Amino acid sequence: MSEPTPASGLVAETLTAADAGARPAGLLLVAAGIAHLVAPGPLLWAARTGYGTVLGVEFVPGDATTRRVRTLGVGMVAAGAHLLYYGGILPE
Repeated sequence: MSEPTPASGLVAETLTAADAGARPAGLLLVAAGIAHLVAPGPLLWAARTGYGTVLGVEFVPGDATTRRVRTLGVGMVAAGAHLLYYGGILPE
């Protein structure tokens, strides 16, 4: 079997550019995820206000909305932790 060759040219530049902001993006994802886990109420209030002001639509949260916001927070924390740990989308 032959050794895989490292990415070169445009592919290497694209991978470098994509990975350059991975750790800061990971930190933002973790912070936003924690906010979704800890304080879904104020986030839903902001969504309700934003929908009403910007879109002119009434946003009425249902019974399971808080649970869905927290579930989204878990996913955001997991994705952010991955980016923080590996420094990119794909582990090296």
